[in-house]
Parts: sequence; C-alpha cells; structure tokens
Amino acid sequence: MIPLPLLAGGAAIALAAGFLGGWTVRDWKADAAQTKAFDVLLSTKDKMQGKVDAKADQFETLRQSIEPQRAEVRNTIREVYRDVPVPADCALRPDALRVLENARQRANASTAGQSGEPMPTTAGPDTSARP
Repeated sequence: MIPLPLLAGGAAIALAAGFLGGWTVRDWKADAAQTKAFDVLLSTKDKMQGKVDAKADQFETLRQSIEPQRAEVRNTIREVYRDVPVPADCALRPDALRVLENARQRANASTAGQSGEPMPTTAGPDTSARP
C-alpha cells in the first residue's frame, strides 16, 4: 500500500499541474482570440481604407472634369466685364447673370450628389394673376 502522505503529495502535484496546464491553455486561447480580433480589425480597416480611396479617386476625377468648366466660366466672366463701364446701380447683364446662375446651380447640385447640369430656363405659366 502507498503511504498516505505520498499519495496526498502526488495528488497535490497532479492538481497543481492540472491547474497550471489549464491556465496555460486558457492563456493560449485568449491570445488566439486576441490575434483573431486584431486580424478582423486590420481587414476591416483595409476595407474601409479602400472605400475612402475609391471616393477620393472619384472626387479627383470629378475635380479634373470640372476644372475646364471653371476656367471657361472664369474666362467668360472676364470677357463679359472686360470693357463694361460699371453703372451706378451696378446691375448685372443678362449673359453674366446666366453664367453665374449656372455656376451656382452646378455647385448646389454637386453638393446634393446630383449631376450638376443646370435646369433649362423655360418660361412657365404666368402665376402672378392667381389669388
């Protein structure tokens, strides 16, 4: 028969080994979960960065396509006001007002996510006589 103190010592050692083994395995599991969460975070970050890059590319393409229009509008305004004396009431000429109005409509439409083309200015029904 095995002496009782030796049996108790063996049981204590087995219990300590089991506790430390369980602790180690749990630590490994926690490290694996943390690594997996970090990998998910990195992949999500890369996906979001891809979306940001795509929007930046769209913006640059839009900006480059608008740049000639900006130069055209600037030159048209310069031509309209080149040799025009400024009257005391400072009224706009109709062609200059049209250029400025079209530029305003394009800017407002682009901030709303629309195409930016101005609406045609057709005369509608006369509503001034309506009650």
